[in-house]
Amino acid sequence: MKKRCDVDPKETWAIEDLYASDDAFYADLEKLARMASDFKEKYSVLETSDDVYESLEAYSDIISLTDGLGTFAGISKETDATDDAMAKRDAKFGSEVSKIFAKLSFYDSALVKVDSKVLDETIKNHPKYAYYLKRIKDKAKYLLDEKTEAALAALAPTFDAPYTNYNDMRYGDMKFENIDHNGEEVVLNHNTFEEYLEGETDTELRRRAFADYHKVLAAYQNADASVYNNLIQNEKIMADLRGYESVFHYLLARQDVDFDVYENHIDIIMEKLSPIMRKYAKIIKNHYGLDEMTYADLKLAIDPEYEPKVSIEEAKSYIVDGLSPLGEEYIGYMKKAFDDRWIDYSQNIGKRTGAFCSSPYPSHPFIMTTYNESMSQVMTLAHELGHAGQGILSNANQNALSCDMSMYFVEAPSTANEITMERYLLKNAKDDREKLWVLSTMIGKTYYHNFVTHYLEATFQREVYRRVEKGESLSAADFNQIFKDKLEKFWGDAVVLNEGAELTWMRQPHYYMGLYSFTYQAGLTIGTAISEKIVHGTEEDRKQWLEVLKLGGSMGPIDLAKAAGVDMTTTKPIEDAIDFIGQIVDEIDGLLKKLNMYK
Repeated sequence: MKKRCDVDPKETWAIEDLYASDDAFYADLEKLARMASDFKEKYSVLETSDDVYESLEAYSDIISLTDGLGTFAGISKETDATDDAMAKRDAKFGSEVSKIFAKLSFYDSALVKVDSKVLDETIKNHPKYAYYLKRIKDKAKYLLDEKTEAALAALAPTFDAPYTNYNDMRYGDMKFENIDHNGEEVVLNHNTFEEYLEGETDTELRRRAFADYHKVLAAYQNADASVYNNLIQNEKIMADLRGYESVFHYLLARQDVDFDVYENHIDIIMEKLSPIMRKYAKIIKNHYGLDEMTYADLKLAIDPEYEPKVSIEEAKSYIVDGLSPLGEEYIGYMKKAFDDRWIDYSQNIGKRTGAFCSSPYPSHPFIMTTYNESMSQVMTLAHELGHAGQGILSNANQNALSCDMSMYFVEAPSTANEITMERYLLKNAKDDREKLWVLSTMIGKTYYHNFVTHYLEATFQREVYRRVEKGESLSAADFNQIFKDKLEKFWGDAVVLNEGAELTWMRQPHYYMGLYSFTYQAGLTIGTAISEKIVHGTEEDRKQWLEVLKLGGSMGPIDLAKAAGVDMTTTKPIEDAIDFIGQIVDEIDGLLKKLNMYK
């Protein structure tokens, strides 16, 4: 693992496209403060439709600049947690922007006070702000007085601190000892464990890595639990202060999703998906001839020896070909992502695990991943490029107040791309063995990650908030027991839980982002339906999808899904997606038997 400073710049993103220097960044931060002061002076009182419209335009400019500044400060530190300068810059941004938005906290209240006829006139004359103003109306009864709102906005860095604390602990403090395996030193850290060792076919090494990795997590469990408990207690306090029915309603309001939809999503997956995944676990056990199927074995790929090595240039070719049904304009964005360094795919010390895409309003998207030349990583790139494509189209067609899709919908464009790529590989498979590899990738990576990993996080999180609603303060032992209970319920007797499995809750930052985890299965459900239309539908279907991407956050997520032809108010789309997963698992079983690959 190289230090960040030793990495080839070609493997890093062109972050300078946002800001070429710290001086430019801080100059814009000062500009933002001036814009906020001018805004408050000019728009403290809104009387006419023109006043409202002009204020919305000015506020949109503020949000746009904030988005660029926040992206630059936030994503930079994700590439190297050992760089104190980037951490300090992000902390400085957080401190300054909290002051700025404390000054701007009056605005929602000012909009709420406007005569409803004036707001209706604004919506009629400027429909691009219709959904934004609807959302303002929806939260009107939960707003507090102006001084309290200002105080809460000023305290934003304190409320956001748990996420920073979590990342500092995970990437800054946790230290792992390398493994001596058969006389060779094996590097153990977050990246090597999650990208390589979890899927290592050497059972002794894989289970040893699992044990050693989770021993380090165990040493930090009390500190992590304290940080997480602080977050959830704060969220409960905020829900009560604002008068929400529950902390669930408070968090779901951010997504514009009904509580019943949330509950039904989680319940139907436990009922319908767990039997299918238990069968898949037994397939892995029989394929590898394992003595027992343990939690440490679940990330084993089927026939990993077959998986080809893919250079970044080859990855580009695969993605361009696989996503070509979406048209030349869309593919042009995919090419630019590779050619113009929108992607940071280096492997370096201090880089966070996983992958993400950020699409700041004033700039092109930025994608972070750790590319290991595996075909499964091509799927990860296709996934993140789905976010990028959506970000480009939304930003180009919406104002800064209406460009961001609800968290509930945001994983649909990414998973649609990922599944479309897999279907492309499946269609072009040369023989049964390649077909088997693609099908197993679909289950082992795409659907396992979104419908199992994140689902278990979601059901864990639901129980956590249920207890918070009862007034409980939770400890590491509580979190461990809750997660273990959910694992046992989902996997039954098909999987033996290794010591450390209960600590899986410590591995995911999604808990610090509201009810994010449950949205993955929503996104993948929509993505599965959309991929079917991209691959097997009409040209009109594909155009319709691109038009939905352009809508961004100009309407709610359920309406966006309906515009794409998917009704998420029922459980049928989720059940259809689960049936699709079941069909793939059955095909994998059949091919393993046909190829005589069970031990």
